[in-house]
Amino acid sequence: MYMTSKQGILFLLISLFSGSYLIAQDPVYSHFYANSIQLNPGLAGIEGPARVYIGYRNQWPNSGSSYITYQAAYDQYVEKLQGGIGVRVLNDKQGGGVFNAYNLDLMYSYQFKVSRFWNFSGGLQAGMGQRSFNPGSLVFGDMINPINGTLVQGLDQLNGYSRIYPDFAAGFSGFYKNMYGGIALHHLFNPVITSGSDPTGTVPRKFSAHLGAIIPIIQKRLGKEIMQLSPNFVFIQQQNIQQINYGLDMVFRDFLLGLWTRHDFLFNYGNIIFTAGYGTNTMRFRYSYDVKLSSPALRIPNMGAHEFSLLIIYDSSGIRNKRSAIKYPKF
Repeated sequence: MYMTSKQGILFLLISLFSGSYLIAQDPVYSHFYANSIQLNPGLAGIEGPARVYIGYRNQWPNSGSSYITYQAAYDQYVEKLQGGIGVRVLNDKQGGGVFNAYNLDLMYSYQFKVSRFWNFSGGLQAGMGQRSFNPGSLVFGDMINPINGTLVQGLDQLNGYSRIYPDFAAGFSGFYKNMYGGIALHHLFNPVITSGSDPTGTVPRKFSAHLGAIIPIIQKRLGKEIMQLSPNFVFIQQQNIQQINYGLDMVFRDFLLGLWTRHDFLFNYGNIIFTAGYGTNTMRFRYSYDVKLSSPALRIPNMGAHEFSLLIIYDSSGIRNKRSAIKYPKF
């Protein structure tokens, strides 16, 4: 009896996700600052003007749409609130929709200036999430008639579920001259996502820390820096899984080129991330491709990932100029 590559991927996904804490892991991203509020709610409205973000990520693209993530977000600074507001929606599909996650999050960040060079922000996030498992489309070996290949009912039946739950997060960021950093904690109360008394059916807390700088290489010309280098470091820990992300972006006029890498403490997996982008005063676009560096023993076709980000900026109140002292990645 043979198994097609897509059937193999589905079988692998079920094997990997048989532990509920793995099902509950948040999606992986390569664009941390294009949609900054997904990294840290304390960054809501940090740029000033209203921003609309649309994002798409396809991980393992040749394996039958194993991981597809859609995002949309809005944030802006509100003078009367002395801070920023934001809203984010997300849909994460795993195994071609066998596992589904939806999130709607609202956030507010209070921003304050301590001195000429020091700025801080602290944010809170509240939202609702929905996780579901839909096993109806899965095909296992005992469901295939060995004589004619037709499908029959399997010996073991998997029960699907759907759960809606509240979710909360908090974050803090600081800015000094051309440097910035922050920490965030998502899923503060370990929301339960499965029915029944399964103690592992929760979304584990996620801790994030980020640090970076914007370094002008070719100084300002007519009020604009022509070339910048931006080194960045992002660490994420959720349950027993770590992500260590670091890289360098170069911005020349309106164009961006970057090189990043991602791995855990023991280098059990790894990716090289190539990224490019283009931006104007009203629009920014970024694309990246993750190249697999994991062991060849894990034979899955094309373990790379495509990611697209589009950011649209609406600046009708001059907020951009008021907040130009805060150095922060725009892509």
